[in-house]
Amino acid sequence: MTPEPTPPNPPPADPAAWLTPGRCAALLALLVFAMFPGVILGRDTFVIRDFGLFSLPVAHFQRECFWRGELPLWNPLSSCGMPFLAQWNPMALYPPALIYLLLPLTWSLPFFCLVHLLWGGFGMYRLTRAWTNHSLAACLAAVVFAFNGLSLNFLMWPSHIATFSWLPWVIWFGQRACREGGRTLVLATLAGALQMLAGGPETIFLTWFILMLLVLGESFMRSAPRGKMLRRFVSLVVLVTLLCGAQLLPFLRLLA
Repeated sequence: MTPEPTPPNPPPADPAAWLTPGRCAALLALLVFAMFPGVILGRDTFVIRDFGLFSLPVAHFQRECFWRGELPLWNPLSSCGMPFLAQWNPMALYPPALIYLLLPLTWSLPFFCLVHLLWGGFGMYRLTRAWTNHSLAACLAAVVFAFNGLSLNFLMWPSHIATFSWLPWVIWFGQRACREGGRTLVLATLAGALQMLAGGPETIFLTWFILMLLVLGESFMRSAPRGKMLRRFVSLVVLVTLLCGAQLLPFLRLLA
């Protein structure tokens, strides 16, 4: 009689399989709370350096205009008056700015920054998980992205931490959109538009430069039609630009 074949050994269990997206988000939230408990509970607020000298006054002026039902085109309180909407970084058209427009400012503006710190870390988890298929590596990348010196320094500028937090999401959705098209193109457009409206031009340029290099490299290495990926990338750029036209046109006019 022929011996029965030995069944193959099952693959070893992933020791980091318990690091699901929800648990990684909970870990990030716990670390944010551990670093800034007084801010989150409303006992303290950010004030040092540009947060107190620039970010808080800008948000205060935007909040006053919001409650008067005005679009803040011009700020007469800065120097002898200067453009507000066209500066881009005041986030006059950024939808999540409603957090500090509706809630008490000294608590909600730091909370806005910390929420984006958490959002950026979670985005890096999703991006690294898609690249490596390894939960531990993704969770480590999320913690490093959220709690490095650059990210923590960005907390004094709400527009910069908001723009930086969208970097991994734009790259993740952008790569998927260029591969798959369809619904992922819509998600990538929304992520790109939200980052664009947040108003940190240096981070926006860096994000799209990285995405362009990744798409170009992948289009030359994959067996899928190269032209289709490049056309989707161009479509993504055009859609984001059109969606953010109300912010970009005043900025370009001011720049000129």
